[in-house]
Amino acid sequence: MRILKVSLLIILFSFISSFLFFKKEAIACEAINFTNFEEIHSDVYADPSVASEQRTLLLDSIDKAYSRVNQIYGEINSSPRLIVTNNLEYKKFGLNPTGMQNSGFFRECIFLGPKGMNVDVIAHELVHAEVRHRTNIFTELTKLPAWFIEGTGIKVDYRAPFLIENINVSQKELEQIKSVFFLRDFPNTSVKSYQASRVAIENLDPKFLYSGLERLDNGESFEEVFGMLKLINKDRSQ
Repeated sequence: MRILKVSLLIILFSFISSFLFFKKEAIACEAINFTNFEEIHSDVYADPSVASEQRTLLLDSIDKAYSRVNQIYGEINSSPRLIVTNNLEYKKFGLNPTGMQNSGFFRECIFLGPKGMNVDVIAHELVHAEVRHRTNIFTELTKLPAWFIEGTGIKVDYRAPFLIENINVSQKELEQIKSVFFLRDFPNTSVKSYQASRVAIENLDPKFLYSGLERLDNGESFEEVFGMLKLINKDRSQ
């Protein structure tokens, strides 16, 4: 009996440890009120490393990012929590110097580093948050390919390498990225991968995105809803 109890305790401890490790970003998001981060605007938190002037510029960038996404895709329904820092020490918790979106337990969360406090990165992450907000976990995990998720985000990201007129990807590169389904397999350090994702969604009417996501949630397949994306724009590939 004692061996059984010890074994159960070990299993429980392993489960809790694994949960805390894999959901550390979600925990950080939900527990932000208990840290040294200050709420500088509704659901926008910054730590002392973000100076007063930078906070003002940040809030302006957030407003412009919301406006951009609203204009391109339609009104944002999600209310993601934005957590902002210049402190690179947080890299050890999985955060990066630019930006990342993650789902908390009760909300969508966006983490911004020193390279991400600009309209382009914020708009990019807002789209990720909105896509996740509008889909259930089953749809997200089984119907949404990584290239589609990243492509819809890149569409509102106007940094020079991601402008459609600056992109030159081959047919092979396009086919390679469209073979990637899971985000864990997406080459997120490769500019070419993001560029190919941007080209892959070029045929999508942006005003169709939200209704398309709703159809996925209602049981239709990705091919039924977004099948037109298998058509490659020959003018932008070689």
